[in-house]
Amino acid sequence: MRLSAPLPVLFFASAAHGLHHVLLALYLTLVLAIAPAWHLPYNHMIALWTLGAMLVGVGSPLAGWLADRVGETKMLVLCFLGLGASAMLCGFAQNTTQLEAALALLGLSGSIYHPVGFSWVVKHARIRGRAVAETGIAGSIGVALGPVTAAGIASLWGWRAAFMAPGALTFALGFVLLGFHLAGRIVDRAGDAVPPSSEHSRADATRAFAVLSITMTATLMLYAAFGTALPKLVQLSGMTAASNLFLVGLVAGAIQLLGAGAQFVGGHFADRGIARQAYALAFAGLALAFPFVAFSHGWAVAAAGVLVIFLFEATAPLETMLLARYTPAARRGTVFGIRYGLSAIGTPAGVWLVARLYNGSAHFLYLLMTLAVAAALAGAAALLLPADERRLARVRKTPDEAFASTARGTMEESRPSDSPSPVRPDTVFIGAQVAEKLSRPEMNRNNS
Repeated sequence: MRLSAPLPVLFFASAAHGLHHVLLALYLTLVLAIAPAWHLPYNHMIALWTLGAMLVGVGSPLAGWLADRVGETKMLVLCFLGLGASAMLCGFAQNTTQLEAALALLGLSGSIYHPVGFSWVVKHARIRGRAVAETGIAGSIGVALGPVTAAGIASLWGWRAAFMAPGALTFALGFVLLGFHLAGRIVDRAGDAVPPSSEHSRADATRAFAVLSITMTATLMLYAAFGTALPKLVQLSGMTAASNLFLVGLVAGAIQLLGAGAQFVGGHFADRGIARQAYALAFAGLALAFPFVAFSHGWAVAAAGVLVIFLFEATAPLETMLLARYTPAARRGTVFGIRYGLSAIGTPAGVWLVARLYNGSAHFLYLLMTLAVAAALAGAAALLLPADERRLARVRKTPDEAFASTARGTMEESRPSDSPSPVRPDTVFIGAQVAEKLSRPEMNRNNS
C-alpha cells in the first residue's frame, strides 16, 4: 500500500500525538495517589491542573504562528523536549507550588502539537485524509492509554516514576527528531506536497471559517462534556462494581479505544471529496446517539458510548481537512492554532455543563438531552459550509464538455423514438475501407 506521507513524518507525528495525550492525562489519574501521599484533599490537588489545562488552548495560536515563521519541524522538536522535561519535573516536585509550575509547563508544551503537528502532516501528505487519520488515531490511542500507563507504572514503582518514565522517552525522541532534521532526512516544506485541486473564492473561505468556528467549538464542548461524564456513566450503569475504580477506568478507556478507528472513516470520506456531507451526518448521528446513552443501562451504555466516540473521532479528520481546504500553506499553522485555541472556550463550557446538569436523581439525563440538541444545531450549521469538491466537480464543465453534452442531447431529442440507433463510427470506418478495396481494378480483375 502506498504511504500516505513520508514514513519519518508519519512516525514522529504519530509518536508526538500519542505521547502528548498520554502525558496530559497522567495527572488526572496520579492525583489519586499524590493527594493521600501529601495529606491534601482531592479538590485542592486537582485544581493544580487548572492553569496547565488553560494553557493547552491559550498557547495554541502562538505555537501555530511561530511554526509558520520558524518551521514546523523545529516546533515539534520543542514540543517533544518541552513535554518530556515538564513531565520529569512533575516527578521531581516536592510541594504544590513546584507541581503546579511543572503542570503549567506541561500544558504550555502540549499546546504545540495540534496546530503544528497537523499542519506538518497536511503539508507533507500525499493522501491527506488517510495521513490525518493515521496520526489522529495515535492520539486516540494515547487518550485511552494515559490512565492505564499512569496506574500501571505507579502501582509498580510509584507516582514519580509514572511521570518520569514516559517523560524521559518523549525527551529522547525530541533529540532523535532533531537529528533527522539536521541530517536533512526531514525538511520543512514551503508549500503542500499535493497542490489544491481547485481555488476557492474569498467569500467561500470567509463563510467556511465562520461556520467552522461555530461547529468546532461545539465539537470541543460536546466531547469535553461526554468525556468528563464517561467514567461516572460507566460507574452508574452497573457494568462493574461502583467501588472498583480500576475497572471503571478500564471500561472507559476501552470505550475510547474501540471508537478510535473512526478516524479512518472520516479520512476516507474527506479523500472522496464529501467532507461536508459526512461532517453534517456525524452531528446528526450524535444527536441520535446521546438519547440512546441516556436511556440505556448495563453494557448497552458501553455500546452506546462506543458509538458516540466513533462519531466524535470521525469528525476530527473531517474538520482538519475542511480547514486545510480553505487555508494557504503559509498561514496554516496560525489558522490551526486558532482552531485549537477554541478549546479555551469549548472545553470549560463542556465541563461546566456536566457540573450544572448532573443531579442525584436524574443523573445525566438532562445533560445528554442538552448535548443531543446542541449536536443537532451544529449539524444544521455544518450544512451552511460551501459545497464539497466532488459536487463542484460534477457541476463544473469545460466549454468543450458542455458543447458535447448539449450536442448529444440535441441529437437524442431530434431522433424519433422508433428510428434505428445511429451507426457506430468505427463500423462506418471499416465499411469505407472494404468499399475502397473492392473499387480497385486489381481487386476486380482477381475476382473476375
